[in-house]
Amino acid sequence: MLTRKTKVRLGIAGAAAAAALGLATSQASASSAVIDGSNGFASPSSCDVSSTYEFCLYYSPNHTGGTKAYTATAVSTISGDFSGTSHPVRNDAASAANGSGCHVGIWVSPGYTGDSNWMLDGDRGGNLTSGSPQLRNNEASIAVDDSTNCPGVGIG
Repeated sequence: MLTRKTKVRLGIAGAAAAAALGLATSQASASSAVIDGSNGFASPSSCDVSSTYEFCLYYSPNHTGGTKAYTATAVSTISGDFSGTSHPVRNDAASAANGSGCHVGIWVSPGYTGDSNWMLDGDRGGNLTSGSPQLRNNEASIAVDDSTNCPGVGIG
């Protein structure tokens, strides 16, 4: 026969286990979208594979407006301003271009986590998604992430 003290301990342990299970199952998985597919377009020559840049972010859609061009293959926290503007790049970009020749990911959170948009290898780019996942004006990190075509480059 169980004592009252044992029953209370079992009840607390059961409640803790149920709470942990509920937290584990309630976390949403991150979603992603390829932005250089049928709605994508060629990267401008200022940010294509023949340029010195790995990838570029643009203030406006369709590779227009101020530009932030990167020579690094991974930027864990986006910072700085778009060229010719006082607009900060982080959480303010509308389009992107891939000049790396590798797959490039753009994430909603620093450290390459959360929802993402992808540009496949080659001179392609596109407008950041404004639906699901929401990355237009909501991006925080960008990197080459392609262990197949570009092993050891960026975070791939």
